[in-house]
Amino acid sequence: MAADGRVAVVTGAAGAIGAAVAARLDADGFAIARTDLDDERFPCDVRDEDAVLALRDAVEQQLGSPWLLVNVAGVFFEHDVPDLPVEDYDRIVDVNLKGTFLTCKTFLPAMIEAGSGCIVNIASTAGIRGGHIRAAYCAAKAGVVALVRAMAVELRGSGVTANTVSPGSTGTPILDESARLYGLTSAEAFGLQQPLERLLRPDEVAAMLLWLAGPASSAVTGGDFPVDGGLSA
Repeated sequence: MAADGRVAVVTGAAGAIGAAVAARLDADGFAIARTDLDDERFPCDVRDEDAVLALRDAVEQQLGSPWLLVNVAGVFFEHDVPDLPVEDYDRIVDVNLKGTFLTCKTFLPAMIEAGSGCIVNIASTAGIRGGHIRAAYCAAKAGVVALVRAMAVELRGSGVTANTVSPGSTGTPILDESARLYGLTSAEAFGLQQPLERLLRPDEVAAMLLWLAGPASSAVTGGDFPVDGGLSA
């Protein structure tokens, strides 16, 4: 447990962005519950409410009540609307949106009782602009942004903040797979679409999250913060 009681839960911690977030928080002194489907210490399927409740109990027993919740867990794959099977739609929405809702629902009561807490959900520029062959993913990520805005209003006076970070094209294995599907030799082509003309690094996304979890952002809630190389400009 962190000496100052700063405990964080990071979902999707096995992925590139989740791992970068956990590393930055660890360096900043947080005690971290890294959770993912295959995590040995804190395994969790965020789509399953019983699993999320079990995660909460395990974290509280081993580390203490979390002050910070970071939802990174998500899935992405290209899809045309007419050809998308309902089960694949459900998977996209359940992991990206329902999972985020369930963890927020589960960890919020202790934060509210403590009068202090911070939630940062990883959304996507896909949630604030249209995208080719990714309609269900766009809808799910837009839902994450809207969920946070509504929670910020609902949490008025509670001492708990809620925000989203929306990355643009970031260097991750998922983006490498997308590049192959497009017949591209490198995912760098996606980065060139951004005004910075390069892919973002996972640690650059993590840096924004660290700011939102720090004292400099104490008056910030209900916001969406693109880290997208200018893509949404």
